[in-house]
Amino acid sequence: MKKLLLLFAFILILSFASFAGILHIIAGNVNYGLGSTKTTITNGKIIIGDTTIVATSIIILGQKDFSGNITWTTAQATGDVQVFMKNATATAKQMYYDLNNNTGNLSGMASMTVTASGGMISIQASTLQFNTKTNFYTGQGSPVIIKKADILINGKQFSFDSQNGSLDITGNVYLYNSSSKEKAYSEELIMNTSNDAIILKKVQMEITIGS
Repeated sequence: MKKLLLLFAFILILSFASFAGILHIIAGNVNYGLGSTKTTITNGKIIIGDTTIVATSIIILGQKDFSGNITWTTAQATGDVQVFMKNATATAKQMYYDLNNNTGNLSGMASMTVTASGGMISIQASTLQFNTKTNFYTGQGSPVIIKKADILINGKQFSFDSQNGSLDITGNVYLYNSSSKEKAYSEELIMNTSNDAIILKKVQMEITIGS
């Protein structure tokens, strides 16, 4: 019996009902109070549909109505945050996640890899935002660094609609294609990630000729 209780204390699985479905919690330690609007998870993970969030510490916050019913609203994660989505993975030092709108904000050495039409896209930024239902991503940084195969793009902010394969980067944009040695500087770059077609606005380019 004691061994069973120790195992239960080490691995605790809880499920909360919310408007977005069921929130599953799997953790080494959970500070959970009945009727409380705050749950603290240590070295664990939460699962919401196709999204899994792993972190050193996760705090889930809720709101209580007059009848005492709790609606769980947000999750705040810190320390080696990892987010596993249906078409993307991300890492950061901190994360804020809206449990009902399926939107998240990552900060602190934020990076993301998106599986999109036309190939894999990796993104590094100061802050990254994502929507797990629409597969829409945005971010800001000095700079934002985006890589797709031989293509490197730097800018200040970006938006990426992975469902439509539309990537938009603005602010001191730098483009370098290592296979063709092409360089470009512009104020805005729009890429179709399915076929790598690129539109540059207010552009200066360098094209290497010959060897």
